[in-house]
Amino acid sequence: MLSPTDVLVHTLSGSQKLLNRYCEDLTPADYLHRPCGGSNCVAWLIGHLVISERSALGRVGMKDLPPLPEGFEKRFARDPEAPKAQEFGDISILLPLFNQHRQLLIDTVKGLSAEALEKPLDKPHPMFSNIWSVVNFMGLHVSMHAGQVTIIRRSLGRPPLM
Repeated sequence: MLSPTDVLVHTLSGSQKLLNRYCEDLTPADYLHRPCGGSNCVAWLIGHLVISERSALGRVGMKDLPPLPEGFEKRFARDPEAPKAQEFGDISILLPLFNQHRQLLIDTVKGLSAEALEKPLDKPHPMFSNIWSVVNFMGLHVSMHAGQVTIIRRSLGRPPLM
């Protein structure tokens, strides 16, 4: 029988594999492609996911996070202008940064007790009530954005991968 931690680790690693698979053959130019006006590019999506992973790591108690390049959080913010930017710095670092943070989240979750997972959040959020629901959302969040990458792939003429 699977434990709540097993389910979370499965969801986190499965969504990570999806994102990596969808991005593995993209070129730097592909990372900046937008399938239509107002849509996000892969570079922004992955930078946003790195920031989201950092937030989740903070919620599960991780204090010593890896450093980010200067200006990273501003470039990948959720304010209305950031996703429309054309310059995201060295995009070759994005997927490795995401993978580094996702692995930290997986490793941290593996060390949490059932009681720790049930702990209510210090700052309430409309989408999650406790640590387990935050971590579960992270798997869903990456899967949703991986779906956006599939649309970008198709708009570039790439075949479906699933």
